[in-house]
Amino acid sequence: MQKVTWLRRLGLVSAVAAVGLATTPVAAHADGYDTPRSATALGAGNTYAAGLAAAEQRARQAVLAVGHDCTPGTYNTLTIYSSPGGGTWVFQSTHDAMCVD
Repeated sequence: MQKVTWLRRLGLVSAVAAVGLATTPVAAHADGYDTPRSATALGAGNTYAAGLAAAEQRARQAVLAVGHDCTPGTYNTLTIYSSPGGGTWVFQSTHDAMCVD
């Protein structure tokens, strides 16, 4: 009987260890997203939001042109020009992401 109890404990410990390993977070580079990519682009629009969106979209497209699968990444966007009447907004956006090679 003592041998059966020991085997049950060993099985339980193995199962708990397997679940722990399966749910442990994996390092970012282990999932294939190990290549940093960055691109800068200009975008313009007739509103603040349209100009900002255009610049960020172009920067993201430039990153995806060289990295086929990338994380959402981050954006650093600057206002380059805004017309006195507010009818034209120009932005420069840099997009940084980690991509699969």
